[in-house]
Amino acid sequence: MIGKMFALVDCNNFYASCERVFRPDLEGVPIVVLSNNDGCVIARSNEVKALGVPMGAPYFKVKDMLNAGGVKIFSSNYALYGDMSGRVMTILYSFSPEVEIYSIDEAFIDLDGFAPNVIIAQMNALRANIKKWTSIPVSIGIGPTKTLAKIAAERAKKDLSLGGVCMLDGKTQTHSALNLTPVGDVWGIGRAWNKRLNAGGIITALDFANQPMQLVRKKIGVSGARTWLELNGTRAFVIEMQPGIRKSCISSRSFSKNVTVLDELKEAIATFAARASERLRGERMAAGTISVFLLANRFDENSIAANSSATVTLDNPSANTVEITQGALAALAKAYKKGIAYKKAGVSLLELSPMHSLQPSLFSAAPDKENRAHNLQIAIDKINSSPRAVRDMVHIGARKQKGNWHMRQDMRSPRYTTSWRELPRVT
Repeated sequence: MIGKMFALVDCNNFYASCERVFRPDLEGVPIVVLSNNDGCVIARSNEVKALGVPMGAPYFKVKDMLNAGGVKIFSSNYALYGDMSGRVMTILYSFSPEVEIYSIDEAFIDLDGFAPNVIIAQMNALRANIKKWTSIPVSIGIGPTKTLAKIAAERAKKDLSLGGVCMLDGKTQTHSALNLTPVGDVWGIGRAWNKRLNAGGIITALDFANQPMQLVRKKIGVSGARTWLELNGTRAFVIEMQPGIRKSCISSRSFSKNVTVLDELKEAIATFAARASERLRGERMAAGTISVFLLANRFDENSIAANSSATVTLDNPSANTVEITQGALAALAKAYKKGIAYKKAGVSLLELSPMHSLQPSLFSAAPDKENRAHNLQIAIDKINSSPRAVRDMVHIGARKQKGNWHMRQDMRSPRYTTSWRELPRVT
């Protein structure tokens, strides 16, 4: 009889699958999704993988190959992907209260309390519901540890005979899965460790699991020992339903063209500051320090010397867009170098603390004034997040211009689920 189990729900080729939800004509058509500014391939459908197009390939290098293969190319549409992810996760929460969202397309579920003889049936039903209600295909891996659940999910993806669900509930089945898994693909084994382990003759996950515990700990430390325990069926990681308090909040972007004009950089930095402060308010956090960084084109041999950054400290921690923007623009004035062609910029909010724990200083604004400012920001957030609103309908004046810094998205699909103006039309 098996003991307590974890499940990992993994959306298949998530970005590509999202593009197919409202385009059923793309079923079976090869799809790639490109990174910001249409730079690199960041998602591939199975059909594209079969063509041999590598992940992360620069678009300009594989453009001819993609066109020759009849590949449908999309710019990244994060509004769509984020909303579809939220819909999938909502289904998971309706299935079990103990869910850990691991990434935009993966989540762990604690199966404690589920009878062993019905787990497979329950996971098949869950998979069918996700497909029915969102049109997103998922694979589900089940194992006694989170690491084994991830390995099982990969087997569920690759072995079509499993029907999308794989459970590692016995020694023979587990060893077979580990033997088919390169050690570098094990959750927690990084590139450097993989190279070191391969040099020592450890090629598969099973090779790693069969090593003496003391040797593993000596070679790659406590973290490696935890992974070893997980592969051998002993839990070293639990479901983390509450995310840890973040230490920083960064909003940045590569520009579609090199930017040299200070006014355009001001608009970009003001936009990034607004984005970051909006996230802080959503998490009820405040920032004490603001840092701005400017990066030159990395293909320029003098780019490292041209890169710059500057930091300012607020008198009182804040999540107010106006205060954070003012601080960010002050930092920009320190960091900016005239004549440099900048390709990327960003705002980092540091020294974060929960709003409920803030202690006002002697020189803070009156409480009623601070409350009015906070309530105004919340009202603006609600207006801007409304499906009927134009993006950033209400914003501060520093963002009014339209310059070269805006991201290139020449092939972006409509934001079907988050913008009324981009809803699909039936004629």
